[in-house]
Amino acid sequence: MKRADVERIETEIFIAGGGIAGLAAAEILLEAGKDFILVDEYPYIGGQYLRDNPDYRPLDTPTRKYGFHLRDHLSKADNIWTETLVAGYYGNGEIAVVKKEKPYIIKADKILIATGAREKFLPFPGWTLPGVISAGAVQALVKTSGYLPARDAIIAGTGPFLLAVAYEFEKAGGKVIEVAELNPIKKLMGFTTALLDFEKGREGIKYLVKLFGKLSYGWKIVEAKQNGEKLRVTLEKNGKKRELETELLAIGHGFVPNIEFAQLCGCPVSYKPELGGWIIEVDENMSCGKDMYAAGEVTGIGGARKALIEGQLAALSITGKEDKKLKKKRAHEVKFAAKLNTVYSVSPHLWKSIPDNTIICRCEDVTMGEIRKAVEEGFVSTRGIKGATRVGMGNCQGRTCFPIVMEFLRSYKGVKPEAVSIRPPIKPVDLGVFVDLE
Repeated sequence: MKRADVERIETEIFIAGGGIAGLAAAEILLEAGKDFILVDEYPYIGGQYLRDNPDYRPLDTPTRKYGFHLRDHLSKADNIWTETLVAGYYGNGEIAVVKKEKPYIIKADKILIATGAREKFLPFPGWTLPGVISAGAVQALVKTSGYLPARDAIIAGTGPFLLAVAYEFEKAGGKVIEVAELNPIKKLMGFTTALLDFEKGREGIKYLVKLFGKLSYGWKIVEAKQNGEKLRVTLEKNGKKRELETELLAIGHGFVPNIEFAQLCGCPVSYKPELGGWIIEVDENMSCGKDMYAAGEVTGIGGARKALIEGQLAALSITGKEDKKLKKKRAHEVKFAAKLNTVYSVSPHLWKSIPDNTIICRCEDVTMGEIRKAVEEGFVSTRGIKGATRVGMGNCQGRTCFPIVMEFLRSYKGVKPEAVSIRPPIKPVDLGVFVDLE
């Protein structure tokens, strides 16, 4: 057994993430004649927002149209690496990546982190059953291939993203039985000012018209059970329960920034619930340290327009330029994002009241009862709970379960959350990539 050959490459700028923030930055850097490499772990660039099947394309807003322009403009460039996983950062600008099972060390003078976000969930008994999937997974299937995972669906959780998924599901030929929004309509009325925004308002009204009569408010999922080939879903509101049957239950309760690479790079992070949880701290030039920059959902969950603006600002900063009007637009988007995340938040008492028999860590089958017991015994840090219960030790490395654990700790014990410690590889990598096993 010996170490596999690792190719070393040098570049001026390394961009982690090929979503709309990374692409917006790449276009400016390309026009400025800068040497850069952009990597994304998926076979395509554009991220979830720009997944695309022309037959099932959602409403094309100005931001989405510009995003498609960026994707088409950059997709064939030699310095855009798809199917490339960022494995780690080792200081002095050295990043380890794995491209199609081949390891590389890329040494860069500057690094831009645009690693996006992932979904967050409020677990309930039965959320691990076949037929229960994330709202984002439904959108990915529909937008990529027009494939419907079921003929009908209940879409539940919280956030305007659920409306987009329901709209796209029906546009692809499926039937949405109900969109069950967790928050009561009275709470959401504080966000009606969003409809005054031309782009967001136009998109939101389109969804509301399409889904008229299928929206419910204030209903939470209590349980899902297998019922033959279907699921029986129990919803509850103010003590009143009702049951629905469906082939598919799609759930989503907001998003969490992917900050793991930023942590390895030494970027400062802070916990801001109004922006999605743990975020990368940046200044007005999108800098998060010496020769380090961040853009998009990693600086706060705020949507595609915020990500586009921040990608542009980061690239301008890297090239020694600035745009005061763009900075003002970014400030507006951050303010909008904070209000959105606050209105569409999950109430603390719901995290606190997750039943003991609910699986929280799907990889290691750790239940809420086990986590609650560990907390009562004094394990109130993420590291402590991990050691006591094995939560977060599976393949996903806590990406799904630790946001749940943090919210539970914050609501149950009032514990100030701490960021989960990170070390390379950021995501699981086959040992054979780095070691010649023959």
